[in-house]
Amino acid sequence: MRFGNLLDRVSLRSKLTTLAVMLIALLLAGSSISTVALLRTYLQSNTDTLLTASASTLKNEDPATLEFRMQRGIVNLPSLPSGYYIAFVDSEGNLALGLVASGSEARIVPNVTGLDLDFVRSTNGTPFDVEVETDERDIDYRVIAEPLSRYQGSVVIALPVNENRRLIAEYSAIGGRVGLVILVLAGFSIWLTISSALRPLREVERTAKDVEQGNFQKRLVEKPANTEIGKLNKSLNSMLDGIETAFIDRGKTLNQMRRFLSDASHELRTPLASVQGYAELYRMGAMKKKSDVSEAMERIESEAKRMSGLVDNLLTLTRLDELSTLEKSESDILAIARSAVQDAQAANLETDFEICDLTGADLPEGKQIMAEIDVNQVKQVFTNLLANAARFSPNGKPVSVSVGETDSAVLIKVIDRGEGVPDQFKEKVFDRFYRVDNSRNNQTGGSGLGLAIVKSIVDAHNGKITISDTEGGGATFEIEIPINQPDQVIHS
Repeated sequence: MRFGNLLDRVSLRSKLTTLAVMLIALLLAGSSISTVALLRTYLQSNTDTLLTASASTLKNEDPATLEFRMQRGIVNLPSLPSGYYIAFVDSEGNLALGLVASGSEARIVPNVTGLDLDFVRSTNGTPFDVEVETDERDIDYRVIAEPLSRYQGSVVIALPVNENRRLIAEYSAIGGRVGLVILVLAGFSIWLTISSALRPLREVERTAKDVEQGNFQKRLVEKPANTEIGKLNKSLNSMLDGIETAFIDRGKTLNQMRRFLSDASHELRTPLASVQGYAELYRMGAMKKKSDVSEAMERIESEAKRMSGLVDNLLTLTRLDELSTLEKSESDILAIARSAVQDAQAANLETDFEICDLTGADLPEGKQIMAEIDVNQVKQVFTNLLANAARFSPNGKPVSVSVGETDSAVLIKVIDRGEGVPDQFKEKVFDRFYRVDNSRNNQTGGSGLGLAIVKSIVDAHNGKITISDTEGGGATFEIEIPINQPDQVIHS
């Protein structure tokens, strides 16, 4: 656990560099060991070849005349290195003749006595190692023994291999020093390479700190899309875009909430104050006449209805905010429109309502316009738009509802002949509690929530709603709802 905690505190750059250097060190060590082993095998093979060739020649020679023949150049031996030693022993292993090369140091030679004929034959002509110990240093020999062909005894040839050992040791030392230099250079190069590769991560760190401090516009530099850093930067930039959008939406939501609470409080304060005032007058006995009491009760009832309508609209918006999906079914929008017109006519006897097609002609009986919709929500759209149109339409001028369809959508128009909506307010009338003329809306009883509800429901159906001017004066609300549409999550 402690070792793991220690590793966690080591930087990624150090971990990667250490791992790479260790891997290179293992490769260099393996390569050096293999090369030294091959060199040792090669040198020993050459020595054994010389020994075998020399023994094959000398085993046929007469020991008594060999030295004379060698001095005269009559015996052709392979090119033996300096320091060789040639000996002849009898069948009991006693030294009969020993020839020492002139280059042999202090004429130190291996002791060949005891190499009887049985031992020599047991070697089968295979070279073996012999070590000669002296006061100054030890000398290693490679030795071969072969029985003589025409005499009782054996020929023994020994070649010093200290030079081979020294060569291998020097090669190992040189390889170690070169490997160390390579490791240092490789470690430095890897450190620089990893540092360069991880530099974008430091940029990510700086960007994260900027975002933490509130700079949500900060973005990472775009890199080639086919690289890991490019893909990472692209993903992080997308995430930062989402964070920035979320914070902007959060700010808008907070502002809307503050405005919502402020407007709701303001809207409820007026009817509550009116109810409270009439109640206090009644409690104080200021209403002596029955007609005064009746008038007060009517005013209280009116204000209560107004508050009830406001609360109903608030609840409707809340349900739209919380509703995940619409309850859609294949329904006749024209039948919903007819029903809504009848209800509006009953609630507004002084206003005339008419329903027609998009050209203004009467709709034939039995005509249907089908679409995948939430019936209750679409009926709420008609109810709110008709109530809004009736509220601002002067007496004697009808409110028209036009319904038609195209290949891909249902078109709905609710037309009034009132004062209309100024251009600068056409986008704002769908905001919650927004009213073009607060004094006029207070008189007509509008709360500023009806059109916000309409906009939320239309958006939930993947539709759109626009406002245009009615020819001759007034406002036309036009809605387009796709006929075939996927389930939609409601967003307010």
